[in-house]
Amino acid sequence: MPSGAEGSGLTILIGPNNGGKSTIVESLRAMASTQNQSFTEGKRNKETGDRVSIVATLDTDSALELRTVDAGGSETVRTPNNQRLPFTLYVLPSRRYFNPYFGRGQQERQAYATNVGFPQSRGAALDQFSGRLFRVLEKRAAFDAVLRRVLDPPPDWTIDQADGGQYYLKFSAAGQYHTSDGLGEGIVSLFFLVDALYDSEPGEVIVIDEPELSLHPAFQRRLAALLADYAKDRQILYATHSPYFVDFNHVASGAEVARVHKPAGASVISRLGRATADKLRGFLSNANNPHILGLDAREALFVEDGLVLVEGQEDVVFYSRLLREVAVDLSERFFGWGVGGADNIPMIAGLLSDLGFEKVAAILDANKKHRIDEFEKLFPKYRFVAIPADDVRTKPERPAQRAVHGLLDEAGELRPEFEKDTRTAFDIVQRYFAADVEQ
Repeated sequence: MPSGAEGSGLTILIGPNNGGKSTIVESLRAMASTQNQSFTEGKRNKETGDRVSIVATLDTDSALELRTVDAGGSETVRTPNNQRLPFTLYVLPSRRYFNPYFGRGQQERQAYATNVGFPQSRGAALDQFSGRLFRVLEKRAAFDAVLRRVLDPPPDWTIDQADGGQYYLKFSAAGQYHTSDGLGEGIVSLFFLVDALYDSEPGEVIVIDEPELSLHPAFQRRLAALLADYAKDRQILYATHSPYFVDFNHVASGAEVARVHKPAGASVISRLGRATADKLRGFLSNANNPHILGLDAREALFVEDGLVLVEGQEDVVFYSRLLREVAVDLSERFFGWGVGGADNIPMIAGLLSDLGFEKVAAILDANKKHRIDEFEKLFPKYRFVAIPADDVRTKPERPAQRAVHGLLDEAGELRPEFEKDTRTAFDIVQRYFAADVEQ
């Protein structure tokens, strides 16, 4: 819920491909529409009796349901008493495009949001959007002011009419003109996204499937910041595959993060608990290790499962080299650039546990081996091992720091006396990910 803080009104759905995120967005789109819905055979789940039931529980403790009729088939009813949602729900699907030539007409925001309907296929064109374009043209200054926050300068555009009578978007650049048909998909998507924001009102709910599609990383950063700004006083839910749209500063302000995944063939939603989120606050002000929840760490949240936690960034670098020597393939499983020390393992493991990760392993230095029992009690499903040395590499003595006899010698080679135990440690982790083993 928005509290006035940047990003506080965000609900962020993450997870692997085919986890079920788009289905959640489609469910909201079906509930938002005032049109009667039909769920074709391909949209109904055989394991639920070939039926659909979508229930929205409101903060008034009332509930609305959209479900297939008792007789079965594609048709639906709404209960109680055919009631609709008592607020505007503006939903943008991931496939955002419209036919480049269109007729004349205007659509006010609420009418567009409720009448856009539920498509027969995910790839259907959003042709009603042309009605929004005519409305946007009348408020172009306000629209362009928001667009400029992502794309600066915004394109020079207007609506023109062809001799055949159809209308089209006309873009001007360097004395040349072209239609939206020749425009990049990212810019077309931005028109949809900005339209969802620029004339919205505080208290509204906006839902976006994959806001990052076709956008350059720089534009993704700007769009994520724009959405977080609007989420000060609006509820904005988006499903994303981009780490740019998961900012733990927003989570600290109240944003919710949920991972949608299929551990056993059926979608499960695993939510980051508020207690766990509060424990992560300290990482946001850690100037010595700002990468603990950085972009690389956030990328790891999108994998299907199987992550390796290591103490520091040196471990990520040198273990990656070492893994090639011992013929173990784990390098793509590392969580970011380490967790910033063994003491932080419970917090990061707690984050991953809340988000439904079933397979997580942690590799500790030998001088932290005594903590393995403690960690295994906290996270009995996860695997914890220690290397046979106090550090991954050898370090000479420095003032206020004793010398370290590392796993790797001064030349970066694995010490022969550690080879057997090192192979054993990594083999345990590899077998853990390959199949269920006794905990």
